Amino acid sequence: MKKKLAIAMCAAALLAVTAGRAQEAAGVGFRGWGPRVGAQSDLDQFLIGAQFDLGDFAKNVRWQPSFELGFGNDIISLYGNFMVAYYFPVKAAVTPYAGAQVQLWMFDNNGNNCDADGHHCDNGYNDGFNTHIGLDAVGGIETKFKSGNRFLAELQVGTSDVPEIRVLVGWTFK
Repeated sequence: MKKKLAIAMCAAALLAVTAGRAQEAAGVGFRGWGPRVGAQSDLDQFLIGAQFDLGDFAKNVRWQPSFELGFGNDIISLYGNFMVAYYFPVKAAVTPYAGAQVQLWMFDNNGNNCDADGHHCDNGYNDGFNTHIGLDAVGGIETKFKSGNRFLAELQVGTSDVPEIRVLVGWTFK
């Protein structure tokens, strides 16, 4: 199961990276990628991952999937995030954005039945591996450099069985 999921996530990332530049004129297509790092509450984990800018599918509305690995609190997590955000059309160096994302959270709690808060319990197969799907509200700011690269700072608030608050920074390279 883990191997198939890892292969599927790598294939999706490869597809995003190799998406044709021919679709750029239509607004949809690969626009860049970059690293992201941060931290989250509830599980008290450090996050490291990558994001992909797949362009605007409507005016000022961008699809920007990402993934992160989370480390800490004796749990290893993998997050697949499918974010859609509206980038407010402002005439400033910093562009605010707001949106939502569906988050697929897979974690290995090292065989523990439940963690300290009692919410993240084992699936009964003695493998410590569990999966949750949740919805996050997302907000942040993005600034574009002269090179075309961008920097972002983002806040995510979970609304279900996913970590409650996540703070991330990231870079997107053309």
